[in-house]
Amino acid sequence: MFAKPQRVIFIDDMVIEIHEAQKSPIMVALRNEDGKICCKTEKKIRSGNESFKWEGLNDLPYGIYTLECCQGDEVIQTRMVKRI
Repeated sequence: MFAKPQRVIFIDDMVIEIHEAQKSPIMVALRNEDGKICCKTEKKIRSGNESFKWEGLNDLPYGIYTLECCQGDEVIQTRMVKRI
């Protein structure tokens, strides 16, 4: 699996692109700079390539986050910035 956001800067939502995924759920979480999970979601993915929009992130404080995408034993992390 290969997962990445369309942009590393977000305001109240983000689009995550999934490539070479297996047909199983993908767990997505945002961690703050202290490593605490601020929000998470689970998305059912069909095998292959897919993208989805994660909405409802407007209540998060502005700052730097780590986006974690997990499917099975695979974990992909991307540094993200929430801004005004």
